[in-house]
Amino acid sequence: MRNYQGTLMFSAGGVLSSTKLLHIGDGRDHYDRIETLDGQPRLQYRHNEEMLTLWPDSRLARWEQREPVAEFPALPASADPRALENYELHALESDRVAGHPADVLILKPRDPHRYAQRLWADHHTGLLLRNDVLGPGGEVLESSVFTDLQIGGKPSTDAVLGPMKRLAGYRVLRLRTERAQVEAEGWQLVRPVPGFGLVSCIKRPLADTGVPVLQSVFSDGLTHVSVFIERYDVQRHKQPLATGLGATHTLMSRHGDWWFTVVGEVPMATVQQFEAMFERRR
Repeated sequence: MRNYQGTLMFSAGGVLSSTKLLHIGDGRDHYDRIETLDGQPRLQYRHNEEMLTLWPDSRLARWEQREPVAEFPALPASADPRALENYELHALESDRVAGHPADVLILKPRDPHRYAQRLWADHHTGLLLRNDVLGPGGEVLESSVFTDLQIGGKPSTDAVLGPMKRLAGYRVLRLRTERAQVEAEGWQLVRPVPGFGLVSCIKRPLADTGVPVLQSVFSDGLTHVSVFIERYDVQRHKQPLATGLGATHTLMSRHGDWWFTVVGEVPMATVQQFEAMFERRR
């Protein structure tokens, strides 16, 4: 992917937020700087799988290793052919986003387990400039769009690597992440959700407690759903919760000695299917 930098605005359920992004890639290494522009200041720096998150006000720094799962502004439809097994692809009229000519595509789901998505891809590079997630009636549930964008150039990697080395005055937390297997952790997938496949499974400690949590990430080639499983704790886990903001739905529930959290940009009925997918092995 080419180098780019700009401001990305996200809207969902009447909530607006914006982020300043810098991406540098040379085909082998990838560098990212992500700065939230609303609410509590937060900066993220990524070099390949290594990620550092800084909270300047509290002088807190957190190191962790992240699995290489596709994220906006990649163009999933071109990167993963599985998407076309679950969506019908249609080309719409061309448009412009943040001053860049864009090819507009719509991906319509072949079943009710996922949402439609409308994509604006830069005509020259394929970089995703805007992404709308659409409800069953064609309404926009949430949208991510660049409001300004510069593609190309040769920004210095020191904009990312420099802050990752200068942590004087910060309290540094290092979260150890390890790859895992669902079956080896004592679970089995008994009722797969149509069109979704397991793309990542890791085990890592929760940032606030250090309690280990198993995270399994599923994808249909376009959308990702995460399932978090941890030991039930009466002090931390209260009532079950089902909530949504825009296209993102979250479900929290107790299953015996375990606490499940499922999050994804899919209908709540699909989230419930992911909750029912896991069964403890005897």
